[in-house]
Amino acid sequence: MQGAVSLGRLRQFFKPSASSDHAGRSRDRHRRAALTGGAATLARIVQMGTSFITIPLTLKYLGNERFGLWMTISSVLAMAAFADFGMGNGVLNTVAKASGKDDLEGVRKAVSSGFAVLSLIALALLSIFFALYPLVSWADFFHVTSSQAKAEAGPALMVFAVCFALNISMDVVQRVQLGLQQGYRYGLWQLSGSALGFLGVLGGIAMHVTLPVLVVAIAGAPTLATMLNAIHYFGFLRPDLRPSWNLISFDIVSQIARLGGLFFVLQAVVAIAFSADNFIIARILGAVHVPEYSIPQRLFSLVTMMSSMLLSGLWPAYGEAISRGDMSWVRNAVKRSLLLVLSATSAISFLLLLMAPRLIHWWVGSRIQPSFVLLAGLAIWTVMSSCGDSLAMFMNGASVIRFQVITASIFGVGCLVAKILFIRHFGVAAIPWATILTYGFLNALPLAIYIPRLLRRMAPSTLTNRAVAPLKESN
Repeated sequence: MQGAVSLGRLRQFFKPSASSDHAGRSRDRHRRAALTGGAATLARIVQMGTSFITIPLTLKYLGNERFGLWMTISSVLAMAAFADFGMGNGVLNTVAKASGKDDLEGVRKAVSSGFAVLSLIALALLSIFFALYPLVSWADFFHVTSSQAKAEAGPALMVFAVCFALNISMDVVQRVQLGLQQGYRYGLWQLSGSALGFLGVLGGIAMHVTLPVLVVAIAGAPTLATMLNAIHYFGFLRPDLRPSWNLISFDIVSQIARLGGLFFVLQAVVAIAFSADNFIIARILGAVHVPEYSIPQRLFSLVTMMSSMLLSGLWPAYGEAISRGDMSWVRNAVKRSLLLVLSATSAISFLLLLMAPRLIHWWVGSRIQPSFVLLAGLAIWTVMSSCGDSLAMFMNGASVIRFQVITASIFGVGCLVAKILFIRHFGVAAIPWATILTYGFLNALPLAIYIPRLLRRMAPSTLTNRAVAPLKESN
């Protein structure tokens, strides 16, 4: 009986609210954020699982050199967050803001303007690539020597470039769905794309296809899933939001560009601060010491990644709630999400700290034996980073980007300097502790002062008991 009651409550939670009052909208925000975070997490788990299976298979099939070529080309995917110059995030915030005001026309203009901006970026990048393509010896560029690898280098890169550009243009559907708090739709399509790519790689290996065809499978499948998502969403679910050249607004393009530029700088600064660890270790201590840090770091990064995925649905929810003036919901959501992340990541990180030596030995053998000091630093940093992500969701939803850029830039410079100094005196184990100290003083402390003031400064809730007609949601 109790199980039936719990199942009934679960079904009620995932069912859209029939009421458009304050309580109904508040419950819908939590429901959509949970759905978006859950779908994003599931999609990432499937993506990681398929990669775990396909990597040894493709290594055996392609051989070391062609596999290395594939991995090098695929590493460009790491640039996906920067390729749109932050404009995708600008579209997300603009859509969420218009949605909070029940401004359907504003959402339509944001969709069309965002599609135009992203398409122009994709076209520009693709034009630059094709202009350079015949001028570069791609075999020499990738330093491949076998005749087969030389013949496949250029075509494989071309296939990847086309898929990459198409994905930038079609990314508007993801940003719109996130902005309308329907990011779970994109998550499910992304999951389908990963599964399709997995099947394509297995089929390609069985049919003994060339490397460019394998690139079509691994890079083309997610792009195809995004295109099908756009066709399904704008063609059938929300034809009223279908991009149209007549709805492009230069004012909204300017707004997207301003927000996007700030997001781009923020992403670049954070990436440089956090991605330079292996390079610093290699330059100061030698590449032989990199695995000692990178292997346990990857283990703990799984916690941060999952936490970030689960929190992703709060970003547009904050934007919509702030635009609607529902500051009581915003304050409660900030406190609850921070407390939940702090407690969950602390518990998981502590367990990982205890189990890490065994897990690492099972994963890579006895060659890597990280010190307890290194593991403890990674565990503490995992908790701090996850809590920082929780606050970043609120800041992003509130479009408070300039403050983040300033604090992140100061932290980035201080962090790099501290890492270089610490590693010279204390070795690899000092890397996470340098990050912890600089983040605590240069980022966490300013946030602890600024965010409470920001919440107090924001206008109090303007909600009344009257029903406000929400934007249509297709479920």
